[in-house]
Amino acid sequence: MHKSNTIVQTKDKPLWFEIPVWVRWGGMVLFNTGIALFLTAIDYGGPLLVNWLFSQCVGLTIFLCVETVLRWIPIGPWLNVGLLFALLVGSILGTGTALLVTGIYRLEELVTQAFWQAVVIGLLFGAGITLFSSYRDRALRTEKDLDEERLKHVSAEKARVETELRLLQAQVEPHFLFNTLALLRSLIVSDPTQGKQLLDHLIDYLRASLTHSRREETSLGDELALLEDYLTIMQFRMGERLRFKIDVPATLRAMPLPPMLLQPLVENAVRHGLEPKTGIGTLEIRARTHAEHIDIEVIDDGIGFGTQTLGGTGLGNVQERLRTLYDGQGRLIVQDNAEGGVTATLRLPNP
Repeated sequence: MHKSNTIVQTKDKPLWFEIPVWVRWGGMVLFNTGIALFLTAIDYGGPLLVNWLFSQCVGLTIFLCVETVLRWIPIGPWLNVGLLFALLVGSILGTGTALLVTGIYRLEELVTQAFWQAVVIGLLFGAGITLFSSYRDRALRTEKDLDEERLKHVSAEKARVETELRLLQAQVEPHFLFNTLALLRSLIVSDPTQGKQLLDHLIDYLRASLTHSRREETSLGDELALLEDYLTIMQFRMGERLRFKIDVPATLRAMPLPPMLLQPLVENAVRHGLEPKTGIGTLEIRARTHAEHIDIEVIDDGIGFGTQTLGGTGLGNVQERLRTLYDGQGRLIVQDNAEGGVTATLRLPNP
């Protein structure tokens, strides 16, 4: 119960105080200086030094009263009443202090026509200060509410995309696993040595895949290690028909990368580009750094898309995750190669 009350009080605290103290009070001193220059320019009051002292006394007293009200009166209908009271009290106290500091009047001569004239001037300029403080607080509150709403939307969108990722993993992995186990069963009889090699790669792949599925973020190097096991397993299934090459600089392998961004592109290239092709097919994974982005390319010389569309489950999931995880700065570019096959490029912002 105590915890709940604390949350409400924190929420009701004016956002004005999130602005640094030196910015608030420094801005007030500059504002008061501007008033002193204005009054001197229209030949009101006294010399510039007197007007400056006068403006600082009145302005800073009003500002102190306004900040006190903002700090201690909760957000609600009483806040406006408190601000009006702060404006009136600050103007009177500030004007009295200014008259004493500047030596214009003795204490017994304070309540004069000149005194009340100065109070009215203080009220006018103080009203501007108060309105600005109130407006700025409302603007900050609106901006914060929009940020919170935007964060909720992004979090919900990310959760939805990650749920789709888990569903995609549940759909892809059993299909790949059953085919590999069927091949392993036949190799145990026909070629035990190759069967053992295939089993070793399968164990490494499943171990890495399980680890990735429990992370929100991995590295490009870890993802490449997983894909190397996957492609090696596919070589057992396709034989000499599949060749692959990984050309990624060591400097990029430590780069953070969400799991299952690159793998669907490789699986798509093998399944739809290279497996249907007669003869030898080659797949290359390479990454390059540019000024503002990093390109990770999956290049194959398979049959290409032809009449196929780009809206498959794997590619569609990658596009959606890129949009969500990188705030629209990540892109998936898929295009046919001039000499056959497809290049799928993950274009990510350069960290």
